Amino acid sequence: MSEEQGTVHGAVELRYRPVLQDYSAALRARNRISAAGRRQQVLGAVATACGVATAVLTLVTDGDVPLPLLVALLFCGPVLLMSPWLMARQLFRFVGRQGEFRVRVEESGVTVATDNSTAVVAWRAQPRYVETEHLFVLLSDDKNAVGVTVMAKRGAQDPSDVDRLREIFDRHLKRAGSSTSGT
Repeated sequence: MSEEQGTVHGAVELRYRPVLQDYSAALRARNRISAAGRRQQVLGAVATACGVATAVLTLVTDGDVPLPLLVALLFCGPVLLMSPWLMARQLFRFVGRQGEFRVRVEESGVTVATDNSTAVVAWRAQPRYVETEHLFVLLSDDKNAVGVTVMAKRGAQDPSDVDRLREIFDRHLKRAGSSTSGT
């Protein structure tokens, strides 16, 4: 392949402008494999279930549940469940201003260049990855996966580049899980 097709001496290059859905999907994928993300999902589901149960019991038994408690339970659960989307919106306010992303993946690691900055990520810094339908997400190996690098597959110049990326990642990283749902 030529340089114009995204390949330079074994490297794979992506070029794209990030969208909010990239970061929302990346944070959902991260939450599925991180301890904090799993706790957050469980707490959100429990708070929502408690809020609904409290509301139903109050209506059925004509009980006297304090209104602030009921409102808090009905509000907190959904907010916890929506937090990947809310966090993605906050993150995207910064990321969206960076312009076009130019990502180069090669045997030594990943370089992410934008209109405003360049970052080099060595494999040991983010030694695992998750693949979604539209993204590759590199993750640090701490239990909460604090370090994240998001790469949109749509930036590949050639469809075969996505397979080549997967091969490079499988050589250097541990696959943390995969999901074909989401963006």
